[in-house]
Amino acid sequence: MKTEKSWLAGLLAILMLPCAGAQERKRNVSSSEALSSVRDVAGLQGFPDGFRVARMGSVLGGGRYFHIFTTWLKDNQLWRTLVFDNSGNYLGYYETKNEPVELEKTGIIYPGNSYNVESGDVEEGVFDSGDAHIIRFSTNGPPDIVKFEQKSYTFVSSPKRVRPDASGFRYMVVASRMVDLMNKGRYSRIREDFSPSALAKLPDARMRAIFANLRQRVGKVERLDPPWVQADGKAVFPITFEKGVLGLELILDDLDRISGLRILPYKEVFPDIGEHRTPLALPFGGRWCVLWGGDNRQTSKYFGNRGRHYALEFVIANRYGKTYSEEGERNEDYFAFGRPVGAPADGVVVEVINNIEDNKPHSPNPFAGLGNVVVIQHATNEVSVLGHLMHGSITVSTGDVVKVRQPIARCGNSGDSSQPSIYFHLQDSSEVGAGTGYRPVFRNTLIWEEGRSHVAAKHTPVRGEYVAHHSLPAKE
Repeated sequence: MKTEKSWLAGLLAILMLPCAGAQERKRNVSSSEALSSVRDVAGLQGFPDGFRVARMGSVLGGGRYFHIFTTWLKDNQLWRTLVFDNSGNYLGYYETKNEPVELEKTGIIYPGNSYNVESGDVEEGVFDSGDAHIIRFSTNGPPDIVKFEQKSYTFVSSPKRVRPDASGFRYMVVASRMVDLMNKGRYSRIREDFSPSALAKLPDARMRAIFANLRQRVGKVERLDPPWVQADGKAVFPITFEKGVLGLELILDDLDRISGLRILPYKEVFPDIGEHRTPLALPFGGRWCVLWGGDNRQTSKYFGNRGRHYALEFVIANRYGKTYSEEGERNEDYFAFGRPVGAPADGVVVEVINNIEDNKPHSPNPFAGLGNVVVIQHATNEVSVLGHLMHGSITVSTGDVVKVRQPIARCGNSGDSSQPSIYFHLQDSSEVGAGTGYRPVFRNTLIWEEGRSHVAAKHTPVRGEYVAHHSLPAKE
């Protein structure tokens, strides 16, 4: 019997529908699919309980279709117009006080100050009103900012939105379509994106058997992360299935047809880059609890993300695991909020973000990602990223030289955080989101386990541990 590694490595199709033409075929979205998609986004964005989907429809921009769901937030008395691409990927939203009055063929229409509904729609797909704001879509989808004489509209992008002018966009479109068909079990339809030469090498029956076997072993796809585009024209995606994370390697020809496809073990595509040389110290004083951290799906919030696979989040918790006093409705109720955050090692500050408001507890802001951030370069290929910091609390600037455990900010609740916490990861690039993550190893760590404590000379914290920096060196 083949091992898991061998059968995955064997799933190789030097494989790629003739060109689909300038305008893609519109995907029909049922009301149940729409409600499911909006619920997923509502959970991600922390929508209030009282929301409803008031209207759904589609618009066309530059030959690409986009699906629009107009959502009423009762508690906030606001409208959010959610935008998805034709593959079902969430792109972001416009938030307005007024409900969109219509979806024109190529855009969304909002009422002006003296809009009169009787002067509006006179023909399906054609809008004719002297006092309305029409936001037209392009190939890029919804514009980021649209300004009219007395009004402006800002599109709040999803952190996972890959724009058409990005190097990975063409790969993302094909991969998203393939994942959608895989989850629906429509394996033969995947062949429509293969090149003629690839089709000749992979008969339909064999391909259906390969994907059926993959589905049986690892289940449906839960998440497709943005691609890492390599110099040789390949794009590699971390792809999370129900039973594990694998790597999807995709090669496209000049017509965006699949000429190469491999599904490989995650570690083969994203290998461990080895141990870092910079000696790290925990970036806080006192005893903290590891909220997230580890190398599996149960312990790591970011499992499968190339740069943040080993990311850690720390909170302060009592012996029962409770992280707040009172009702926990304010950030000030949490033990960690406002506590000092220190540099984990000597280095130079290369990036600072300090202007993101702290969230209310249990209302994460996925559009700010890491929130307020300090990025410190310790060596050529060793860079610390500290996030979720308190709004306005950062005391260092780009170019500053810092020493290990030097205070640099305070613990906050900014970004994709549901409670005050300290976020940390170490990567091999100074550009956040572009590197590969190291497994962080901290020196002289005091660890509490089952009521007892001991000191480790080198230790990587994992979820559920209570840890602190120990001032005296431990024996290695």
